[in-house]
Amino acid sequence: TAKEYCLLLANFCAFSFDFFARQKVQGQHLNWYIVEQLPVIAPDDFQQSIGKVNIADFIRTEVLALTYTAHDMASFANDLDYLDGSGAVKPPFIWNADDRAHRMARLDTLFMHLYGLTEDDADYILSTFPNVREKDMATYRCYRTRDLILAYMRRISEGKLQHDDLQ
Repeated sequence: TAKEYCLLLANFCAFSFDFFARQKVQGQHLNWYIVEQLPVIAPDDFQQSIGKVNIADFIRTEVLALTYTAHDMASFANDLDYLDGSGAVKPPFIWNADDRAHRMARLDTLFMHLYGLTEDDADYILSTFPNVREKDMATYRCYRTRDLILAYMRRISEGKLQHDDLQ
């Protein structure tokens, strides 16, 4: 279902998953025998909660907001039950670069948490993404992506997983 694919999509897009995949891939092709070895989070692990927030619901909300930014994605929003009181699909989310950066950082942080990674592990993994670092340095004069993820990791370690953290 769309609700399950949403979780898989978020898993595949996470920095940690990309890092793990790069450790297995030795060429330019991703063969099925390699895909089968990649560490996809088990569906049952998404049923955990951090604080009072269910992980699966949190991921779906974030993915919906990152994905449904145009009317042509309305069927996806419908599949995720993003409906108003009359049963119609609500309008798309407005594109907001800062909001998107926070949402992506929260998702990356959550997957690092699900993989059992520490802040030091996260810092190392993020150091292997020089293009992200260079783009952040040019735009923000700091490695903002890393800083957000590490800040959200501290929040998760405190048992806090709200959508409005650090904004």
